[in-house]
Amino acid sequence: MTASPRRPGLAYLLLAVGGFLGAHRFYLRSYVGGAAQLALLLFGVGGIGKVVGAVDVRIPRLALAVLLVWLLFDIYWVHRRVRQGGGLRASGSEPRRYDPADLADLAEANRLQAQFVAAAEAQDWARAVAIGEQIVATARRVFKGPHPNLSMSLCMLGQACCQLKAFDKAKAAIEESLAIGRKVGMSAEDMDIARKALSLTQAGIDERESARLARGAASDRAALLTNLLEDREMRCHEALAQGDLPRAERFGAEAVAASRELCGGPGKAVVRQLAGYAELCRRLQWNDKAEASAHEALAMIGQLGLDDGWRRGPTNTLALLHAAAGRADEAEALYKKTIAMAIAEAKGGSSDSVLRAFNNLAFLYAESGQEDKAELCYARALVHLDKLDSAASTANEAAEAGTASGDGDGDAELHSHMLNNFASLLMGRRDFARARPLYERSLAIQQRSCRGISIAAANAHNDLGLIAQDEGDLRQALMHFKRTLLLNQICTPDHFKNIDSAQRNIDSVSMVLAAVAHAARMEPST
Repeated sequence: MTASPRRPGLAYLLLAVGGFLGAHRFYLRSYVGGAAQLALLLFGVGGIGKVVGAVDVRIPRLALAVLLVWLLFDIYWVHRRVRQGGGLRASGSEPRRYDPADLADLAEANRLQAQFVAAAEAQDWARAVAIGEQIVATARRVFKGPHPNLSMSLCMLGQACCQLKAFDKAKAAIEESLAIGRKVGMSAEDMDIARKALSLTQAGIDERESARLARGAASDRAALLTNLLEDREMRCHEALAQGDLPRAERFGAEAVAASRELCGGPGKAVVRQLAGYAELCRRLQWNDKAEASAHEALAMIGQLGLDDGWRRGPTNTLALLHAAAGRADEAEALYKKTIAMAIAEAKGGSSDSVLRAFNNLAFLYAESGQEDKAELCYARALVHLDKLDSAASTANEAAEAGTASGDGDGDAELHSHMLNNFASLLMGRRDFARARPLYERSLAIQQRSCRGISIAAANAHNDLGLIAQDEGDLRQALMHFKRTLLLNQICTPDHFKNIDSAQRNIDSVSMVLAAVAHAARMEPST
């Protein structure tokens, strides 16, 4: 049987009328406090009535003074006691009365709790969080203040949010649950559940923060490695432009190491650096290291499933290595693969890659004495060069007209070397009529690209001098040989053999011209 509710008006009336007797305390079920106030009253009144001496009177009066101060405080205490309905309900003395709407909300909350449990068992945490939010909203609406049911609803919501990795939301819900639990005196078992849930949530937050810091550190490390890789690539290209191959190789090796660390395994950056490093080692005649790097690049290309555009460079390097080692058959097979890949990459058209592939195969045939095959390959390379020159001319004309941007003449060094190689083959056959225009075209390309100051230009001038000397045009031959000497002194000052050869040619032609001039002076005039 439940106790009847206490009315605030009656409590204040009892305080005003029978406060000295503790009547208001007894009414509000504070029996210990009421008994204490009654005892103070009896002691104070009884002590004054039994006055024995001046000293004895002080103690009863002090008791009455304490009671008076206590009653003044009880004005505030009655106010709090009446308003804290939770305190009365917690002792079972005054349960709250719910209206029909609240009862309907409580029934809905029970139904939602069943759905929440089903969602949690199915590990559908997104749905569980949504249902938990509805349960908390219903509890706030029904209880309108701190309540054990609201505390546990918040704890349930926090646990679901934790499983969904919404740790911030979970922490806020569980902390509110603990605060309400401490206020309403929730059971120790329920408080332990909430504390464990908060610990798990905090652990999740710490783990997330650690992962974020790790990602940040990894991102910073990747940025440093990317900058290092770009720096080493730039330094390698600068060294190549200066002709310092050992220095370029050192930076190339560092670029390969940086790309490996950046990718953490196979990657396009590693393939690109390995292919370039293999070619550097080949030019330095470090053939074993070049072959190993090229094979590793090709294996990584297969592992990554990259197209033939990635295979062409390492394959060409291996072909050059086989050719240098005298393995003509292996080199020929690889060169033909390179040609096929270059043509496929150009979609059947022309490109510098196609031109280089034909030039390399033709040079292999020429070196192995297969001059007819070499001439055929050079002729095909020349067809592609004509197409490239035509496309470049069209682009340059469009650029001059303001309708497009010109892209220059492509790889001028490659074009000149191909023309010089073809002309040298024809020179060996003493086909000077076909060789001369090829050399002159090579010189025109060099003049456009580097004002004619290059090794390719020196070679072209030397052979044009030989042609002029063979045809008896000694003055023209002398002009070409002098140009050859000057270019060799500028471009390769440490190649004394080329410089001496050019000087001998000049001396030889000069002696012949001097002899001719002397003979002309000795002839009698008519």
